[in-house]
Amino acid sequence: MSLVEITQDSGVATVTLSRPEKRNALSSDAARAVAAAFGELSRDDALRVVLLNGAGPSFCAGADVREMAGLDPVSAEAFIRGLHHAIAAVMDCPVPVVAAIQGTCVGAGLELVAGADLRIAADDARFAMPEVLVGVPSVIEAALLPRLIGRGRSARLVLTGEVVGAALAERWGLVEEVVATGELAARAAALVQSIAEADPAAVRAQKLLCRQWDTLALADAVEASVAVFAASFTTDVPRRRMAAALERRG
Repeated sequence: MSLVEITQDSGVATVTLSRPEKRNALSSDAARAVAAAFGELSRDDALRVVLLNGAGPSFCAGADVREMAGLDPVSAEAFIRGLHHAIAAVMDCPVPVVAAIQGTCVGAGLELVAGADLRIAADDARFAMPEVLVGVPSVIEAALLPRLIGRGRSARLVLTGEVVGAALAERWGLVEEVVATGELAARAAALVQSIAEADPAAVRAQKLLCRQWDTLALADAVEASVAVFAASFTTDVPRRRMAAALERRG
């Protein structure tokens, strides 16, 4: 069975971590499969949005501890770089990635969803960065956490290994929405569909701007936005969509 399953329909792709017997823990092979899946999807010009989820009752139990237990300094560097490449592939996807999170979402799994654009969680979701409890620091895309939830809350996660429930994760801004476990699939699908119905070129431009806003100074971010806005009018899409909106308003 594939470590990652991909399905596509009308520009909407679903990427499913598929090691349910291991709570979708990310081994080196699984990390390579994630990177390959998002690399393949990123080359599809018809792609509009990606839903990222996990098979079974857990989203992802983090890096594969059984594999990590046998690492030495050389293989440890290769292992962690492989996880970084997987998360970077999610971040570099040219369309929005929506993570639907249920059950366990810890360590590398939490870093994976931090690399997504939007996060919706079931009320049974549990989040943690437990690396210090097994003798290693939280690294690579754990660096995304301060911009999501602030320095203090990030420090609390990575220094204590504390488990955080879905309600607190939402209050912190770690996820944007929490729903009943039985409603997760439908609500995530509705969110994905709302993105798929927007203009695809505008959504791709907006995704790129959102990523630039993470690193650019404010003045540079504003200037980049102006150029992208002006470029939108090289086609008649804005005119047609605005005319349709005005017609609906009467």
